[in-house]
Amino acid sequence: MNLRWQLAVLLVLILCLALPVNAHVPFSADGNYDISTALTVEKPTKSYVIYGELHKAGGVAWYQFHMIPGDRLVISLMTPGYNTPVPDMIVMSPGTALSSEGLPKTVSVPKGYAAEIIRGKPPQKAEYEPFTPAAVFKVESYSKENTAPGLYYLAVVSPADETRYSIATAYAEEFTPSEWVLVPLNVITTHIWEGQSIITIFTPFLAVVILGFVVISRREKRKDSHLSYSCWLATIAGLCYIGGAAITLVQMVRAIAVTGPSSSVALTLVFAIIPMALGILALRMGRSSSNGTTKDRVFLALIAILGLVFWVGLVIGPVLAIGAAVIPDHSGSSQPKIQ
Repeated sequence: MNLRWQLAVLLVLILCLALPVNAHVPFSADGNYDISTALTVEKPTKSYVIYGELHKAGGVAWYQFHMIPGDRLVISLMTPGYNTPVPDMIVMSPGTALSSEGLPKTVSVPKGYAAEIIRGKPPQKAEYEPFTPAAVFKVESYSKENTAPGLYYLAVVSPADETRYSIATAYAEEFTPSEWVLVPLNVITTHIWEGQSIITIFTPFLAVVILGFVVISRREKRKDSHLSYSCWLATIAGLCYIGGAAITLVQMVRAIAVTGPSSSVALTLVFAIIPMALGILALRMGRSSSNGTTKDRVFLALIAILGLVFWVGLVIGPVLAIGAAVIPDHSGSSQPKIQ
């Protein structure tokens, strides 16, 4: 068995070990500032992480959950740092109305609902989250099994202007195919929510892709070789894979600087090493004079599929790898490609 197929088998084995670990489906919330526009959490038992921002003190973000008996309403509230405003949560459930004492004036409890206030507390430490990766500042949590079916509400109340918060919901780790594939792009939104700029986030990726492309182009020019379109697509895909790994490693270092060492770093490293290995393989195939063969095109397709599975290359890399696998092998020159 040659080196390529040995690495392919190894990557599939790692895939089988990595997929059972816990992860949340990330997305952003906006416009849910009134109970009439409450954001519906489609599946209350499915694990989501939702990122939002409240712009005024006393502002409220609303969420709603359709619960059935036996469902457990599980919510964790997070902030992006130690010295950021800490919001409160109010859980409203069908039942005998409780006293509204202590409720903010900006929050109205629907008729026939009971309200529970969960006060946010400034975080004492940050936890390392291996998938994003990021430092997580949990300020409060809520968990309760529901006996009454119906529509439940969650209100997140801002204590100050420009309050950023996130909530993690439920306990069942489930992904649709589209949710899984788009995780890398949603994670970028997460880093923006943390306060990082687009330039900061993408600098490692762009540095790898641009510098790698320049170096490879100059090398091919010196050798007077002419790579086919398929080879160039495979090459750029490989650079995207490695660039995505660079983003992961930079974010890992940023998070560890806040949280300190964590055993979960090993999982992050898996999601960095695999893109690097796939990227190196794609680069080698982009330099190969035989990547027009059926076997090599199948292997490029495998690299693309594994890229989507492992959140590699910001989706761009796998798309380019698929293109390299299917595009006709024309270089625009009769000169042979050089390995």
